[in-house]
Order: sequence, then C-alpha cells, then structure tokens
Amino acid sequence: SGPRSPWQQKVVRPLRPGASIGHYKVTAGTLGCFVRERTDGAARILSNNHVLANENRARRGDPILQPGSFDGGRNPEDKVGEFARCVRLQRSRPNLVDAAVATIDAGVEFNARTLTGIGKLAGLGDPILDNGGEVQKIGRTTGKTTGVITAFELDGVLVQFDIGTLSFDNQLEIEGVGDEAFSLGGDSGSLIVDSGRRGVGLLFAGSDLGGTNGKGLTYANPLPAVLDALKVDLDLS
Repeated sequence: SGPRSPWQQKVVRPLRPGASIGHYKVTAGTLGCFVRERTDGAARILSNNHVLANENRARRGDPILQPGSFDGGRNPEDKVGEFARCVRLQRSRPNLVDAAVATIDAGVEFNARTLTGIGKLAGLGDPILDNGGEVQKIGRTTGKTTGVITAFELDGVLVQFDIGTLSFDNQLEIEGVGDEAFSLGGDSGSLIVDSGRRGVGLLFAGSDLGGTNGKGLTYANPLPAVLDALKVDLDLS
C-alpha cells in the first residue's frame, strides 16, 4: 500500500472493525467485528467465509493476516489469528450466510466497539428492518459509507464465487445514498449498523450496476442469522 492508502488498508493495531484482513491465500476483505464463543466466551474475529475460510478451503489453524495479502500483509509478520471455523458454502441448495470466525493470537489487542468515524457499537439491532432505513458500514475499500435498505428477506440472490454461482435466501439489499456506492470489492465482511449503531448485517456481495443512483446494490446476511449459525455473540466489551 502506498502513502495514500487509507487507514483501513494498513497495519491496524489494536485491531478494529473495518480493517483489511484475510486468509493468507486470499487477497483481502474486511474485519467485520469481534464476537465471543457461546461455549467459553473466547474472542473471535468475524468476517465472511470467502475472506477467512477461502471458500471452504481453509484448514483449522491457517494463518489470518492483517492487512490482507493484497495490502502487503505477510505471513508470519502480519499474522493476527488463525482460521477457526466457517459455515460451509453450498452449491446444491440456497445459502443463508457467508460467514466464518478466526481466533486472535495471544498479545494481539483489539477494540471491539470502535466504529471509526461512526461511534461505538451499541449492540445487536432488530432483525426486522424497515425499507428505507439508514445504515452505515466501514470497509477495507470504501471506508465509511451510508446506505438505505431497499429489501429484506430477499430470496434467490445469485453471487459468483470461485467455486461457482451460489444462491442466497433471506438476504438484505442496500444501496448507497447520494452519488456513492455503498460498497465495492474488498468491503466483503463489513459489519453493517443501523442509525443506532447496532449491528444488523454482514456484507458479503455487491453489484456494480443497479440501484436508484446506478452505483450498484450491496447484499448482506442478517446479523442474527450469522451469529446463530456460528454460535457466537457480539463482543460489546
């Protein structure tokens, strides 16, 4: 990353939401937020399967780099954790989430609630969202952006992955406000928060075209579905 690259594409310590991150064989995605295991309370990094698990190909213990390799992250110098587990992406039936968690290496500090430029993460939002409700996210590529929810409980969202075209049901659709795109490539894994700074979604895909401003549509898994699938809770410490 050159001198002009934004903070989220650099080495970020303590770790915080919005920073570039990825499995060591992946270019780079976004660190969504921090979660705690429901079993023992251990802290984990939350992002997409395709960011942390390399589309089902990761093995437990694989290095996770911050920043991601595309942003100059190297193993072992920039290793911050290890792949723990994912919800496997399915080709044969609709998916509900694109999600994975990673451990955090000893000695790596993190700020669980710091949403840079937005405020402090306030908790988990209402799973039933209003169309037209305003949301924000911090991502590796576009930083902080504002959007509106244009659909929820959306079925049949088709997304192109390396392993094929996958279908997703019960998704959120968001478009950017004004003249900006809500997300671009590399923003995958971003935590989406509502106007009360409560987590509502995990960003995983987007289109280049569409939306009322022509800047594309963004798709996100509802956050409660992600947390339940991985058996974790938001870290609000």
